[in-house]
Amino acid sequence: MTTRPSSTALRVVFLNPFETDAPFAERELALRMLAAAKAIGWEAVVAHRAAEIEAFDPDMVISLHPQVTPKLTRHFTVACHWNPPKLHEAYPVFMRNERSYDGFLTAGDDLRQRLADLFWPTARPLLTAPIYPSSPAWALEPTLNPDSQLFYIGSNWDGKRYPHLLKRLAAAGVLALHGRRDRWAHMADAFTGEVPFDGRSVIEKANACGLGLALHLPVHAQAAIPNMRIFELAAAGALTIADHHPFIVEAFGENVLYVDLKAGEMEVAEQILAHVAWARANPLRGREMARAAQAIFVERFSLEKLFAPLPDLLERGRRMLGFERPLDPAAQVPVDLVLPVEPGGWDDALARVEAVGMQTAGRIGVILAHSGDVTVPERLLRPVADLRMVRAPDGAAAGTVLWAGLRAAMADWVGIVPPGARLFPNHVATLLAAAAELDVDVVHGGAVQPMVPEECYELFQAEARPVPVGFDPVETTTVEATASTLHPASLLIRRARLTSVLRRDPELGEAAAGFLAHRVLAGGLTGSSGLLTVSVDRRADAPVFAARERVQRLSLLRPPAAVNGGSPRRESEMAITGFTDPDPELAARLPRLWGHADFASLPRDRPIYLYGASRGGRIVKQELDRWSGLAPTGFVDGLWAGDAWGLSVSYPESIADALRDATVIISSQHVSEIARRLAAIGIAEPYNAYPFIAWQVHIDNLAEQGRR
Repeated sequence: MTTRPSSTALRVVFLNPFETDAPFAERELALRMLAAAKAIGWEAVVAHRAAEIEAFDPDMVISLHPQVTPKLTRHFTVACHWNPPKLHEAYPVFMRNERSYDGFLTAGDDLRQRLADLFWPTARPLLTAPIYPSSPAWALEPTLNPDSQLFYIGSNWDGKRYPHLLKRLAAAGVLALHGRRDRWAHMADAFTGEVPFDGRSVIEKANACGLGLALHLPVHAQAAIPNMRIFELAAAGALTIADHHPFIVEAFGENVLYVDLKAGEMEVAEQILAHVAWARANPLRGREMARAAQAIFVERFSLEKLFAPLPDLLERGRRMLGFERPLDPAAQVPVDLVLPVEPGGWDDALARVEAVGMQTAGRIGVILAHSGDVTVPERLLRPVADLRMVRAPDGAAAGTVLWAGLRAAMADWVGIVPPGARLFPNHVATLLAAAAELDVDVVHGGAVQPMVPEECYELFQAEARPVPVGFDPVETTTVEATASTLHPASLLIRRARLTSVLRRDPELGEAAAGFLAHRVLAGGLTGSSGLLTVSVDRRADAPVFAARERVQRLSLLRPPAAVNGGSPRRESEMAITGFTDPDPELAARLPRLWGHADFASLPRDRPIYLYGASRGGRIVKQELDRWSGLAPTGFVDGLWAGDAWGLSVSYPESIADALRDATVIISSQHVSEIARRLAAIGIAEPYNAYPFIAWQVHIDNLAEQGRR
């Protein structure tokens, strides 16, 4: 990282990890943040790729979707932590990605406390500042009038959310839908046109409507995290109708009109219509409320206000995370780093040596280990003052070269910088600080490494992302487990811990580094810096798995040791309902169908109807068809009737008598809404098959990724 004089005129990159034209909220937010940054005099750009960040060389990178991508470059990088954790906790890669950042901009105290809990076992300082998915302070004059319509926008990416509610509003002629035309084809009568994601047009359209609808998912309310709607509507001067979200209630109080989402879609629709009627009849009072909410927004939540603490956050980050060089950069640091060199790999060796030369800790010893009678290029001898050469026998395997370099180390601490690894400038500084604070003689940070297919979730990323490792508890039960949870390049080891390991070369080739890490980590207490400080272009687990039989034999006589901070891999929590469901507590009270055994135990003396005739209905039908006596009789759906998957589809009210004498299975994500509709016709406890559907969709997605 380039160290610049302290200044409030920062150079900032807003990282949108999706493609430039992807119609996601991150595009709109990036452009709004860019406008706000330039308004306060910052130099700023929006980037989508690591190479773009490197080219701009910023003081700070702000990532808008840290679950999709980890920290990518050596620069001080912070995450906009404004997504409810429950949306991502089923995906281990997403959870590791978000923990790889240097600092966090959090949308509320609950998220800040969650991060503090996660990093408590590590030595990292927790650097945070507040952020919300907000807007610049464009104070547009409120326009509410007797003809105002209700502004609502969305890409509708999570399915046909609130289908009954929105159809009722559309039928009443009060709804003005905006977004992508193809996503609102089912609501064409209320669709008023596409709005470009240019950072301003959405807010101007909301201003023109005069009224706006801000609804949240239950997970937003549970985490006390607001979505971007309340901020853009307040900026637009639009009178807002919102659910009882704790943030909105506390921040905007009586300047917003509220509805109770748990009342069910049709009841909520009537509440909204009543608010719209009142607003149209009382435009003066409505404009006063909108203007008051706008003033609160400008003073407390506009992006210009939220950006104000960031220069101080950057200065603290530089100081506390080892980005600044010491007063005497020539002072010797008690560290030797071993750099094994592959045949003909001198260019890569030079890049690694130069990265060592950029370390902020001070002067570090470098041991270049190679094999054969070769001439070392002169250019390798310049970047660092303390460089030694170690030669292994001609034709020696990679593991033997590594062992030769490690045996030559004389400093108190030893690290490995394998081919393809690049240390960030604060790597050694943060590891030494962590070792001192935690009083351990083995310490590690995090590394980013190439992604494998089973880790990839298709989210329209701009590029294939590396994934972080070293942010889960390190498993030491086997060599393979260790290599899967930590990369050897992120380790710093007190030399005394290496004596017994180095006594004999295991002749493991490229698996040697992973084997070494396992032996060292299994031998005692290990500490973590909690920071991502190295990138690698090769994974450590691949060669270990290739040599699995040998590493298992080499570890066979090792005395059993407790997992050092590790834990069995936890299965993802069972999904009870779709995350758009406004009343997951109701869904949780229903009997659930989770696995094959649950279906096999269903009663065979009653007809079976499936409520939901889309993909979920097909999945459940296919499962029932596997079992004798459980073939479904038909489908039920609240939105249409006809035929699907070889069976008839009926409205529930039209076959209410038959349903009361049948087994009814909900095969849709809208569990609570369906349960209410069924309760109205006398069916109190339908089965909830959404857990089974969600699991099958997950399995199908993994299989599809494996075929790519």
